[in-house]
Amino acid sequence: MATIPYPPAPELGWYADDPVDKPAAVSSAAAEPSPVSSSTASHAAKGSSDGDIEDWDSTVLSSSFTAKAPRKIYILHNDATSQTIVIDKSTLLGRKPSMNVPEGAKAEKVEDPTRTTSRNHAAISIDQNGTLWIEDYGSLNGTYIIRDGQEAQVLKGKPRELDAPATLRIGDQFFQLTERQ
Repeated sequence: MATIPYPPAPELGWYADDPVDKPAAVSSAAAEPSPVSSSTASHAAKGSSDGDIEDWDSTVLSSSFTAKAPRKIYILHNDATSQTIVIDKSTLLGRKPSMNVPEGAKAEKVEDPTRTTSRNHAAISIDQNGTLWIEDYGSLNGTYIIRDGQEAQVLKGKPRELDAPATLRIGDQFFQLTERQ
């Protein structure tokens, strides 16, 4: 018996962004909206009941991630790569971060010649009071806050308050966090 190496492609119109030819004339019965099946509805992008926004690659960004502009501006600087990242709003950091971030936030690529930074590695967010928070997004090599020679790991799903000045380790990359004067 012959086997097919790959499953057949889905029919046109299966995905929301597929082009579909519209019929020239629509009868009144066909013009009525049909109920959406539960399997189709479960695939639709939606926000959760607690105000989180789900993007296309299943990374869930908290609504506090997109809070109003901060009262202060912070700088992340990596001496090894000479990279400087301005933190003037909530920022998703990664080797190749999703560009599909909520309005009021931004994504910044971390230059990482050692490739120890995950695609969507961590986020620095700013709450309504202007307080900085950092959260790991389940990265393999971790996110750490270094103060007084002690590393404190930032765990996935457990944002930690962040005060400047501090040193952040994102994968194997070390960034100095300072407040812009």
